[in-house]
Amino acid sequence: MKILHVVPTLKKDGAEVQLAELFKEINNVEIELFTFDMYENGDSILNNLNNINIYSQSSIKSIFLLNRIIKNNNYDLIHSHLPKSDLIIGILKLFNKRIKHVVSVHAQYGTRAGENKFKYLIANIFWKKILNNSNGVIAISNKINNWLVDERSIKQDLISTIHYGVKINNRPTRNKHKNTIGMAARILPWKGWDKVLETAFYLKNLDVNFELKLAGSDDEGYVENIKAMIQKYQLEDYVEIFDHYSNIDDFFSQLDLFLFLSESEGFGLVVLEAIENNVAVVCSNISPLNEFVINTENCLVERENTQEIANILRGYFDNEQEKLDQVQIRQKDFIVQNFSIENTVKSFEKFYINTNNV
Repeated sequence: MKILHVVPTLKKDGAEVQLAELFKEINNVEIELFTFDMYENGDSILNNLNNINIYSQSSIKSIFLLNRIIKNNNYDLIHSHLPKSDLIIGILKLFNKRIKHVVSVHAQYGTRAGENKFKYLIANIFWKKILNNSNGVIAISNKINNWLVDERSIKQDLISTIHYGVKINNRPTRNKHKNTIGMAARILPWKGWDKVLETAFYLKNLDVNFELKLAGSDDEGYVENIKAMIQKYQLEDYVEIFDHYSNIDDFFSQLDLFLFLSESEGFGLVVLEAIENNVAVVCSNISPLNEFVINTENCLVERENTQEIANILRGYFDNEQEKLDQVQIRQKDFIVQNFSIENTVKSFEKFYINTNNV
């Protein structure tokens, strides 16, 4: 099979990172990629796309180039990711009925705090029609699947849930640090940075000796809010802020525990990556995080109750991190069995074959 993937940008974010990993592992599909933005001046996945034929055009002519590429190649499927790509391929399909279009939905677009609700309100009218006129839809979690059906009125029989997967590496037993907690994500309000710092405040009041490392790309200047909260809670001696890590494994190698108190996620790939890196996770008890983080030793928490979260972490750090070790082992065993990139690739290949044969 020959498939063209269409993405708005090669910026290194959850959806793009997952695509790069899929492309490395998939063997039975010929893949090409079109993007409107190579993101060469930022943190891009470009270096992870070896042997992939990439087309790119960022100007107003991009839709015409994309249309010509589709007409000149015998693609079995066009696979779009994220709303901009979905809308453009949906429009092109109106004029080219031979296009078989499949869509991956990576988030509940337009539902999170701080997003432009008016923009998504207008776009969703067309987006819903495009999805219902597509040949298949991939939801990256059960949460997204339910949202598409219940709140966006997408036909249930079009949707398949295929979770993100992670490459399982042969890692030695984790190294222990000085009760080091980490959080990494885009620096945006709904990611839970405020809750992580509240938890750190209560940990400090419990006289726990710990370090907190924060990392992420600051797209909207929210890091200034984080710095203000650090001062408010008098955490200057406890917290260190890093730029976005090009290799997230380097960040995880410094941690004992990953604390992720997000309000909303499409999947939460960074949490899966933390577990694969032998780092125990405490995270919000929300779908989809609770679809792949098993609830052992109260590691799934109510994000608003930061004082109770601090008490849980204190218990993890007691007795030379004995309880923390058990959490890490159980979480890792679960994702090895259920969320490997190999499992995800098999699901994609099955989806492509079934869709193409309809």
